[in-house]
Order: sequence, then structure tokens, then C-alpha cells
Amino acid sequence: MTAVTGSPRARGAAAPSPSRPARPPHPEKAPRRGLSDRTLGTLMLLPALLLLLVFAAYPFLASVFDSFFHVDFLTREHTFLGLDNYRRLWEDPAVRGAFGRSVAWVAGNVVIQAVAGVAVALLLNAGLRGQTLARGLVLFPYVVPAVVAAMVFRFAFNDTSGMAGHLLRTLGLTDSLVDPFADPATVIAALVAVNCWKYVPFIVIVVLARLQTLPGELREAAALDGAGRIGVFRHVTLPWIAPALIVAMLMRTIWTAYDFDLPYLLSGGGPMDTSTTVPLEIRKLAFADQDLGLASALAVCVAILLVAGARLYLRAYRAGEDATG
Repeated sequence: MTAVTGSPRARGAAAPSPSRPARPPHPEKAPRRGLSDRTLGTLMLLPALLLLLVFAAYPFLASVFDSFFHVDFLTREHTFLGLDNYRRLWEDPAVRGAFGRSVAWVAGNVVIQAVAGVAVALLLNAGLRGQTLARGLVLFPYVVPAVVAAMVFRFAFNDTSGMAGHLLRTLGLTDSLVDPFADPATVIAALVAVNCWKYVPFIVIVVLARLQTLPGELREAAALDGAGRIGVFRHVTLPWIAPALIVAMLMRTIWTAYDFDLPYLLSGGGPMDTSTTVPLEIRKLAFADQDLGLASALAVCVAILLVAGARLYLRAYRAGEDATG
């Protein structure tokens, strides 16, 4: 009897199946080495640093260098004078007058803008009806270009067709049309008024942003202790907004000290140089008198005084930060 070799299943199981070649293990990918945060931050700062070097550091260093020389306006030939330009600044009555007017100009602007800005910010933070619309209207002067603001005010106070003069005469406040920018007795006050109209919104923005971070618990605790509105403002609100207000006043001090466009466009330094501030005097020395060395010396002196003033502001800022914790 013939032996059975096996069923097809048995024969298939007995036959070895072709095996696939084993895949080599995947090599571990090397971690990508990207830029560190410090390197990336440095690269992102480079464009700003380059602009500062080109438009701030280099002109200042060039002015410091030129202040020790007499610089020919046409050929740029330098003749060494040492400290003679600085001595001439001290002896020049026009420069001393411009410096005194600049002190009054800066002090008047910064004080008025700080007081008015805080007052307006408190009103805009009081939860009154329509304050959202009021906030937009308050910011309007700040976005108006200086040349546009100067043209509007020059037209409004024109001594022949100015609508402001007609309004004052209609109200019986004056007998004739007056131009405050052409009167030596009123020109500085008029310039301060226009500058405050334009830049009070800057103080409002800074103070209002700080007010909105004031915890309500602090005011409630002061009210429970018996403090009235004045007491809450003095002991809670004012210390809280002081650091931001000091920074805003520092910036306004620097910008106002170098403010050229509004005084020049509104009065041109006149009448009879009664509104000539230091920036206008620097322009006069450099381009009218063609004395670049003396103009550079005056610019350097103003920069040194502003740095000294900034140190005082920063001390007050640190004290305000320590007081608020």
C-alpha cells in the first residue's frame, strides 16, 4: 500500500516561505542646532543699533569734535580753537538769552502738560458717559502734524483775517485784532499754549494706561480707612501713576528742549528774537552766521544738561517704583 505523503496544507507548511530581507535600523537623526535666544535677539537688534549709530551717535560725536574747531562753512576746513567756542558761548548775550527762554519754554510746557494730562486722564478713567468717544477726540491733536497745527493757528490768529481775533473782539475781550505770535509780551505764552494743545494727549495716553492697572482693592481700602477723594488720589492714585508720569515727563523734557518745528513755524524766533530758543539759536549760528563750531558747542552743552536732568528724573523714577513695590 502506497504511503500518503501528506495533505496540501501539510506540504505547504513544510515548504519554507521566502523571508524578506531585514531592514537596517534607522540611524538616529542628529538634533538641529538653531540660533540661541541671545544670538537671535542680538540679530534682531542690529538694524536698530545701526540706525542709532548712523543718525544719533555719529552726529553727536561729530558735533563734539567740531566744537573744538572753527569749521569753514564751505570747505569744511578745521582750525583748532580748543575751548574758545565754549568761552564765547558764555560771553554771548544772544546765547544766554536763548538759554533763558529755553528754560522757561521747557518748564512751562512740561508742568502744564503734566498737570493737564493727569487731570484729563482721571476724567477719562472715571467711567463717565461717552468717555470712549472722548478718548478718541483727546488723541486727535497728537496725530496732527506739527506743520498743519502751525498753519491752523497762524491762520486763526492772523491780525487781519483771523477768526480767533474776530471772536475775541466780538466778546469784548479786545478792541482790535491781535496776533499773539507777533507780540513780544505774549509770544512765549502763545507758543506754550499751542505746544500743550498738541502734546497733552501724550501724557494722557501714558497716565491713562497706568490708571487702568490700578487695583480697585487699594482704593477701596483707602476709602474704608476714611480717606476722601483727595486722600485716595494723594495716597493711592498719585503714587501708583508716578513712575509712568515721570517717564513721560522725561521724554517730554527732552523732546521740548529740542523742539524746533512749532516755534520756528509759528514765530520764526521773533519778534526781535524774543522767542528764539536754543534750537533756533543753533540754526542761526550754523546757517545764518555760518559758525558751525560755535553751533556744535552749544548743541553739546544742551546735551550735557539734558543728560544731567535725565539722571534726576531716573532717581525720582526709582523712588516711585520702590514706593509702589
